[in-house]
Amino acid sequence: MVNLVDWVWGLHSQGRIIEAADRKLNGEFKEGEMKRLLLLGLSCANPDSAQRPSMRRVLQILNNEGGVSLVVPKEKPTLTFSSGLSLSLEDIVSDAEEDLNSDQVVCEIKID
Repeated sequence: MVNLVDWVWGLHSQGRIIEAADRKLNGEFKEGEMKRLLLLGLSCANPDSAQRPSMRRVLQILNNEGGVSLVVPKEKPTLTFSSGLSLSLEDIVSDAEEDLNSDQVVCEIKID
């Protein structure tokens, strides 16, 4: 079983993204528009949420508004996690414990 996004990103990295177009269309589409839509899909599926386009930008691209460019890396970016909050494990656990009712189950996370 193949992940659709990974498959399209693989085609993109090989310079063959247009092959991801649905075969049922029988090639009856404008290649430039199809490529733009496929690249937009990859951009929206970027594992790094900070690199995904805003909905405003998506609409601008879909409406083909001039001056809006779309840059999609050839290789699928790796998933990264970042947090603007500087919380320690103790802060997270103590906050969670305060919110618990007596009838709730507590799961402990232990880091050695």
